[in-house]
Amino acid sequence: MSSTYYIDGYNVLYQSSVLRPLAVKDFEAARDALIEKVAGFCVALNAHAVIVFDGRGEQRHPERAVPKTLVKGLEILYSPADLSADAVIERMIYKAGNRLDFVVVSNDRSLRDLCRNLGALTMEADNFLESVRETRAGTSQVLKNLEKASAPAHLEDRLDSKTLDQLRKLREQL
Repeated sequence: MSSTYYIDGYNVLYQSSVLRPLAVKDFEAARDALIEKVAGFCVALNAHAVIVFDGRGEQRHPERAVPKTLVKGLEILYSPADLSADAVIERMIYKAGNRLDFVVVSNDRSLRDLCRNLGALTMEADNFLESVRETRAGTSQVLKNLEKASAPAHLEDRLDSKTLDQLRKLREQL
């Protein structure tokens, strides 16, 4: 079952124990960190995620707007000036076909309750970020295993030609 994740961007930034300390010090860096984490998650699992940020402030700073797609499976949306990110997510869930294929990530209890009542799955920010961390760790382990598997199996495959020639000469002398 392939799920689409709708992430309440600013809520996750300020409610997660992982990103909140960074958001307090450097808001832009925290937003970039969230986007990077979700992008890695999308790539690793071939998942689809939509990060929805409140767009009211972005209307005044269009030069700060990030690209709408960074990697396959990741979309970044800013809500219109007259709607909150919560309202955008609620509408997307309401219009969705099979709502069990959607996961709403937010610590906003009213948003989670409404989306859950519509049939979507929900996660709190820290639970989602822990899943992202585990996915990254699992992907790293798979890559390490692949590197080990692709290492030459025989000693002679790992030796440079000069050393290999010296060993052949030694073998002939024996």
